[in-house]
Amino acid sequence: MGKVLRQVGAFAAIAAVFAVANAASTLAGTPEVLARATAADRPAPGPNPPKGPASRPSFAAWIAGLKTEARTRRIGEATLTAALDGLRLNRRALELESRQPEFVTPVGAYVAALTGKKALATGRKKRRQHAALLARIEAAYGVPARYLLAIWRLESDYGANFGAFPVIETLATLAYAGTPKRRRFWRRQLFGALQIVDRGHAPLDRLVGSWAGAMGHTQFIPTTFLDHAVDFDGDGRRDLWRSLPDVFASTASYLRKSGWQPGLPFGWEAKLPEGFDLGRAHIGESRPFAEWRALGVRRADGRPIPEIDRPASLIVPAGWSGPVFLVTQNYRAILRYNNAAAYALTVGLFAERLEGQGRLVARWPAADRLLSRSEKAELQRKLMALGYDPGPVDGKVGPETRKAIRAFQKSAGKPADGYANHALLEAVREAAHR
Repeated sequence: MGKVLRQVGAFAAIAAVFAVANAASTLAGTPEVLARATAADRPAPGPNPPKGPASRPSFAAWIAGLKTEARTRRIGEATLTAALDGLRLNRRALELESRQPEFVTPVGAYVAALTGKKALATGRKKRRQHAALLARIEAAYGVPARYLLAIWRLESDYGANFGAFPVIETLATLAYAGTPKRRRFWRRQLFGALQIVDRGHAPLDRLVGSWAGAMGHTQFIPTTFLDHAVDFDGDGRRDLWRSLPDVFASTASYLRKSGWQPGLPFGWEAKLPEGFDLGRAHIGESRPFAEWRALGVRRADGRPIPEIDRPASLIVPAGWSGPVFLVTQNYRAILRYNNAAAYALTVGLFAERLEGQGRLVARWPAADRLLSRSEKAELQRKLMALGYDPGPVDGKVGPETRKAIRAFQKSAGKPADGYANHALLEAVREAAHR
């Protein structure tokens, strides 16, 4: 779902972005904020689409081919003419595609930027204002109001900012000239947006949102809208722009279909015993609560881990020197909404802070700096040169790269948390030059 340009307290919220095939928030992403939170990591110039017949057809020729396929999908001629004639490439969308704030902003700065006192006060006011509706939604879907309010806050600042990108233009740009591996995805979203207009769900001029094509109060991308939006107010339309019953129900329904389990929180801040194997602290390893207790894991606030027969995972989103969290299936459901640890964690903490809880015992690292995409690729190349297998050199820190990082950290006598920041890159550079 998509992201807005907005200043929040001492930070700027970060540039409108997309995370997974299902979500990217609006407020959570502003150029002004990103410039402050990641001042040492300036964005590179946006990519230019290749020119000449040797690479691909012109944008106009590509649009003509797109129309031909759209007709086979029974999208009407009037919609195609209104939506596609005269389109131009949106250079800003191309620049933002590689700048997802959840992945380039230190998680502590991201959380602080989006969970300030003003945002929490507004959230509590909105909860009182819509208490009856939110209670109906929770009864229907099992998702507490505080989590819906947290997502609403991150995605559009409670509906104050839906984004300013023309959705059709943006998606056409990305499908034509975006990252090659994602063009097929953007093309699906473009057809979805055309179907939304053609089927009468929303007029063309209402399709304005994030650079990634996310729309409405809680920033659904087109295919998510078509597959999961709900007509909760019973007026025959699924309206994520003007109907809060549809907005809250659609968001709750999507979380429930993503595995949300009623009665569980997203997780708790945890405290690890001395000498704990940090190789176990990652989202890919799930254990019952009883096993984590047996390994010495405790809640950071001193309260006992509940006796719940459900799996949970340990995560260290800012490395071993920052807060540790024991997270449940509901954290994973939030990840389905936006597949970034910073986003899911911020939603969870914001929701808890609406209840007067969620304050952390441990501090976020003060001088942390994450890596740019080119630096991540450099890290992967150097790990490979040192004999570790980070997987493909793609500038993304996935499970294979984290496994290689942990192996390097163990060999160097460092805590093996798999965390990729500038300090790690410096250590790898030093090892590679020996």
